[in-house]
Amino acid sequence: MYEVGRLHRKFAENRGKLTIGTHIRSQDPCISELLANLGFDMLWIENEHSNLDKYQTTLHTMAAQAGGAAAIVRVPWNDPVLIKPILELGVDGIVIPMICSAQEARDAIAACTYPPDGVRGMGPIRSNNYGLVDTAEYLSNSDRQIFKILQIEHIDGVNHVEEILDVPGVDAVIVGQFDLSGSLGILGQIYDERNLNQIRKVFAACNRRGIPCGISSEPTERALNLWTEMGIDFVFLCYEYDWIRIAAGNALGMARKFERK
Repeated sequence: MYEVGRLHRKFAENRGKLTIGTHIRSQDPCISELLANLGFDMLWIENEHSNLDKYQTTLHTMAAQAGGAAAIVRVPWNDPVLIKPILELGVDGIVIPMICSAQEARDAIAACTYPPDGVRGMGPIRSNNYGLVDTAEYLSNSDRQIFKILQIEHIDGVNHVEEILDVPGVDAVIVGQFDLSGSLGILGQIYDERNLNQIRKVFAACNRRGIPCGISSEPTERALNLWTEMGIDFVFLCYEYDWIRIAAGNALGMARKFERK
C-alpha cells in the first residue's frame, strides 16, 4: 500500500513512547502478516544475514504494510547497486550497515536520492504504486517516502558520529552492538562497559540533535531499561525464530512437568 512518510507518521503517533519492531529472516510472508496484525509498528526485513531474494522481500513488504506495519529492509552493504532495487519495492525505510564516516553517510543518502541531489536511478515499480502515482507527485515525495536509517556498528563510526549526523537526509541511526563489540576486540560482549560506553556516545549525539536512534534488543526488562535510559526512540525485538524458540521452549518446559496419571 503506497503511503508517503509511513514511518514519520508512526514516530509522530508514538511520541513519548517507543516505536517497536521485530526482525524477519524466514521466507514465509504469512509470518510478516501475523506480526504486523499483532501490532508491531515496523518489520525489519533482513537482506544482509539471510537468504531472502527480492521477490520474497517484496512479499514481506506487502504483508507488513497490509497489516499496518512499516516495512524496512536492511541491505547487505552501502552500495547503490544493492540499494536501488530495494527502493523500487515500495519499502518504507532502509537500513544501511557499517557507516563509519561522513563520506560513507553521504554516499548512503545519495543512493536513496534522485538527481540532482543524489545518484538514485529512475525506475520505480511498486514504489510509485505501479504508475498510479503521477511522476511529478512521486518525485516530489520520494525523499520522505524512504526513511533512511544509518547503522553505526564500528568504533570508527562512533568516533565520527558527529560528522555523520551532520549529513543532510539522515532520518535515524541504529547501533549494531555486536559488530561494534567486535571492533573493540570483545565480540559478543555487548553489555561490557567498554561497548556500552560507545553506544552511549552515539545515542547522546542523536539526542542532542533530535535525530531518532535505536537498537535491536533481547525482549527483557533489563535490556529495555538499559536502552531506554540511554535515550532510544525505537527498538527491534528478536527474529521470528526467536519468538518460536521462546514460546515453544516455554510450552515444552511446562508440558514436560506433567506426569501420566
